[in-house]
Amino acid sequence: MSEKVNEPQDQMMQWITSKWIIKPLGVIVELGIADLLREGPLSAEVLAKKCGAHGPTLYRLLRALASVGIFLETEGEVFGLTSLGRCLLADALGPIARMFLSHWHDAAWNSLEYSLRTGKSGFEHAFGKPAFQWLEENPRARAVMDQAQGVKAAGFARAVLAAYDFSFCQTICDVGGGQGAFLIQLLKKYRHLNGMVADMPGAVRSAQKAVVAAGLSTRCQVVACDFFRELPPACDGYFLVNVLHDWEDEPCRRILKNIAGAMNSNAKLWVVEYLLDSAPGFSVARLLDLEVLIMGGGRERARDEYSSLFGSAGLGLSRVISTDRGPAIMECTAA
Repeated sequence: MSEKVNEPQDQMMQWITSKWIIKPLGVIVELGIADLLREGPLSAEVLAKKCGAHGPTLYRLLRALASVGIFLETEGEVFGLTSLGRCLLADALGPIARMFLSHWHDAAWNSLEYSLRTGKSGFEHAFGKPAFQWLEENPRARAVMDQAQGVKAAGFARAVLAAYDFSFCQTICDVGGGQGAFLIQLLKKYRHLNGMVADMPGAVRSAQKAVVAAGLSTRCQVVACDFFRELPPACDGYFLVNVLHDWEDEPCRRILKNIAGAMNSNAKLWVVEYLLDSAPGFSVARLLDLEVLIMGGGRERARDEYSSLFGSAGLGLSRVISTDRGPAIMECTAA
């Protein structure tokens, strides 16, 4: 028997009706349902009592998500996690799902047409101020973003550590390092390293807690630093991980010039970003390009665009190292 092939209209209908999956998914993640099922299956009634939901309605949501493989329903309206559902745990992709499926993220994306017509940030149009300013004023949302960024940064760190040897360094500063998840992974592997996380005050508070929890408070400092206006501390190496794609060229140039001003002749800067290319087919970078446009008016770039940007800030791109998870490591030195 030949395998059924979806017609184009079937594929398009899956995309058109994707809201039927992602909206229930957003609520399920916010309620922490996956974590309630971590130790084993529970009935919809028990789950509703644990998370304060309306039982019959929660059952309908779980039943719908079971139909796409996220939960497994058994007799008695009992639900358990599938391998797909386990991705929603708090120590897996749960924090990323909470951020991307949050009401404030949806509100920003609802301004996509504005961004299309103007080339400007949908978030700023929706909320009347830049995303980073709004998040500093809304600590609960900032905490959600920090947790999601921490999961992503830890994944990036694993990819970077597999592709590059940092044993020659003594001190590394992660500029715009958020909760410090990226740098913490480096310090755990290289026990001779000392590190610094430099970011805005809202991120600093979270980073300090993460550093202490990791047992690295003697080897890692957390400092408040506005990378648009201040030079970061003097170090052997600097990281910018998923920072430059948040901004247009001129703000990026200011960030890079401040780092260049702190670098000695032997220091290195590693910029970790997805790179645009001309290859056909699926591209995380092309889709992420829309995300950063909506959230802050930023953009993804090709290698040549980054090289030109670095040169305009007094830095030279010495080499580009691929990783097995998608982002590239761009190594820069003082020009």
